Amino acid sequence: MPSAPMVKRQGRKVNVPLRTKGAELQLPAFPQLQLGWRFISGAIFFLSLAVVFSFTSLDAFEISTINLKGSHRLGAEAILSQVDLVGKAIISIKPEDIIQEITESFPSVKSVKVSAGLPASVNIQVVERDPIILWQSEEMPLWIDAEGVTFPVRGEAETILTVVANGNPPEIVKTETEETTEEDEKISSLLIPNYPKTTLEFIHGMLALSEYLPEDTYLQYDPQFGLGWQDPRGWLVYFGSNTSEIDIKLAEYETIISTLQAENRQPALISLEFLHSPFYRMEP
Repeated sequence: MPSAPMVKRQGRKVNVPLRTKGAELQLPAFPQLQLGWRFISGAIFFLSLAVVFSFTSLDAFEISTINLKGSHRLGAEAILSQVDLVGKAIISIKPEDIIQEITESFPSVKSVKVSAGLPASVNIQVVERDPIILWQSEEMPLWIDAEGVTFPVRGEAETILTVVANGNPPEIVKTETEETTEEDEKISSLLIPNYPKTTLEFIHGMLALSEYLPEDTYLQYDPQFGLGWQDPRGWLVYFGSNTSEIDIKLAEYETIISTLQAENRQPALISLEFLHSPFYRMEP
């Protein structure tokens, strides 16, 4: 059987024109390389491995700089010690994890933005909450912002109202979809301090009632009686936590005072938490 003819593939010759008219320089033929898709994909794979290895092993890509912006009252040291990023590979950084860690650890932080920069820097931008109420209790002083979020006092800030309290402000009641399991609550309490969030209605009630405060007195809060103050005439008065009918309650309060003074009686406490069933005590 005759053998198959051998086909010799020749490379393509290249002719380079010269400046002399009609003259050309003939270069030797170059071999034509035909690379398959497997070879190309394999090369890309190994190149990617090399890049990943360099990002994870070389000192040049270990985080050495953290740029923190927006932190005024909250110390930069507190935030940076919490995230613990120095020395880690830049490629291992997950911005969403850092954001969650900061917001859960520091309730005074309203929002966080995190971005990584090459070769080895991390940028953190925070926005702090602005307190409007100082909640002064025996346990610890708290700030409350306009959204009802409570957080510990750090640094200095001007507030429009101070409340002297016998406990924490009323918390938002969770719905069924927001309820967590007992195990989750135990884990959360071990990791994160509990700073309750109060309702917007309670915030508006405190601000509204503060307009009727006598001079040189503080707004007070008692979990049993609600909001009130120490009347300069010598007794405590409470109006509850709902101040939607505060004008009517104040008018009724003055009527009660007039009646007691006419009888020459000095109360220790007057409660108008319930508009249609007020009461007073002669002793604390």
